[in-house]
Amino acid sequence: MDTGPLSLQYGYSTDLFVSRKENEQTLLVGGVGEGDRRWAHAMTQRAAQILWFKLTRLLYPDKADVVTGLATTAPLRTVSTPNLTTHVEVVRSAQAQYTLVGWVQRDTWKVLLSEVEARRLWAALDTALFPVGWEGRTTKVKRLN
Repeated sequence: MDTGPLSLQYGYSTDLFVSRKENEQTLLVGGVGEGDRRWAHAMTQRAAQILWFKLTRLLYPDKADVVTGLATTAPLRTVSTPNLTTHVEVVRSAQAQYTLVGWVQRDTWKVLLSEVEARRLWAALDTALFPVGWEGRTTKVKRLN
């Protein structure tokens, strides 16, 4: 029996985190919603990068063009796991509240963020997506002869 799309709403969330295992193409994003309800969703690297790009434009509009121009991106791929968030959207309201919506096939999940939490989420995404910097370069130690 098909009941239609599911919509999970966590309300204002804090204690946001982003984690990934080395060489994994998925990330785990989560936090604590209203009523101390913990939540977490796995998402594709591409969805995480889209979220990072959108937060960059909303939080740092004066630097967004330069910063996003330096970042490497993930290619679009067919998702073989049906439980992954494959698309995200984030919008800011007039009250400096951010609404984050993620799609897992036809289902959605929604989180509300304050300005501070949106910045924390951006920083966590930045570290998880670009651990060696936006250009993907690694630092090489030069030997002195």
